[in-house]
Amino acid sequence: MYILLIGYLFVIVMFAAVVGASNWVFGLFFFVVLAVLPTWFIFWLQRRIQQKKHKQVEHKEMP
Repeated sequence: MYILLIGYLFVIVMFAAVVGASNWVFGLFFFVVLAVLPTWFIFWLQRRIQQKKHKQVEHKEMP
């Protein structure tokens, strides 16, 4: 999964660099909207799932 994320981020960074060559505001906008927000959402979702699993395991261990 991480290799897909790295490839996706590479493509988006290159796209933002091309768009940003003419106007840096658009480049920054595309980078934030297409790279930072989806990546943050994926990591947040994975962390939330891990916390749920940890809470279930912790709850099962308690008598």
